[in-house]
Amino acid sequence: MIQLAPLNRDKLRSLIADIESSRQELTHLLTQPKDVFVNDRKLYAQLEHYFRRALEGILTAGTHILSRLPLEAKDYAAIIQSLGTAGIIPVEFAKHNLGLAGYRNRLVHIYWEVSPAELYDTTKEHVNDIGAFAEYFQIVLQYPERFKLTVE
Repeated sequence: MIQLAPLNRDKLRSLIADIESSRQELTHLLTQPKDVFVNDRKLYAQLEHYFRRALEGILTAGTHILSRLPLEAKDYAAIIQSLGTAGIIPVEFAKHNLGLAGYRNRLVHIYWEVSPAELYDTTKEHVNDIGAFAEYFQIVLQYPERFKLTVE
């Protein structure tokens, strides 16, 4: 049997903390009414930054976990799908959040097409999901044996 590398505890703790910190910032920013947000470029920039940062954290943590399992993830969407397949996150949760991988790409590669209203709505729809990802990753870190993993 092939021995898979252990999870890096410090790396995952840092990523989880950053995902949660970004979620908290997003939650705070979303207290602004949509019409105020849409007309304030600084609020838009802040929301974009923390949403992109949360997505990067989710995908990086997911990649780290999956690299310790006998699964392949060829692109960002496959990371989220594979996390569901591996039981790291519920399959339905994975299906609901599959589009976040593509949204990360839009924010990075074609950011000029993302309107303030769209960013506000998408963030509002997924802000709780971001927190759930952090919780699922925390469970993996606390109980790696449930997933046939080890931690260094």
